[in-house]
Amino acid sequence: MLITGSTTWTDAAARRRELAALSARSTIVIGNTPGIDAMAIALAQELGLAAQPMRKSRADRKTHPVDSWKGLNEPMLATGVDLVLAFHAEYGQPGCARGTVHMVELARAAEVEARTFLR
Repeated sequence: MLITGSTTWTDAAARRRELAALSARSTIVIGNTPGIDAMAIALAQELGLAAQPMRKSRADRKTHPVDSWKGLNEPMLATGVDLVLAFHAEYGQPGCARGTVHMVELARAAEVEARTFLR
């Protein structure tokens, strides 16, 4: 399972509800930014779930100097996740949540279930 979303996400109840519903054998693939990533890692540890944080590389920054998250989204999805949970209050608003939208689009193109949470 993969979590993506806003660096300013604050809805603890939504993320707790979704992570608590996972199997105890679940591994959460996550980036390493503040906000939803950091919160998900902490919550996974609290719930006894495995977390696999991934970070942008120099190659990601070189290939996508403005949007290095694009270089991270594909490898995160390629870990074999079967579900993407996307937490972003601005999802679907023009020009907003670009990294989250990108991940959801990648997931859906790969026929991986993606759920979005706006609040």
